[in-house]
Amino acid sequence: MRLPKPVYEAYPYLYVAGGIAASSIVETTSAFLCGILLSCSGVAILFIRRNYRVTKTRLPQTN
Repeated sequence: MRLPKPVYEAYPYLYVAGGIAASSIVETTSAFLCGILLSCSGVAILFIRRNYRVTKTRLPQTN
């Protein structure tokens, strides 16, 4: 199953926003930890995608 590109690109930002919302709105410790984990996951996905795209553009194309 493939997602449309705008949805695929928006997911990490939604993770970060959802994590910030969960950790700031809800006052339980578990919600805070889940929010932090969700935010960190979104940031990690953004870094992984960026590193892959930078590496892909640096490699010579072999056809």
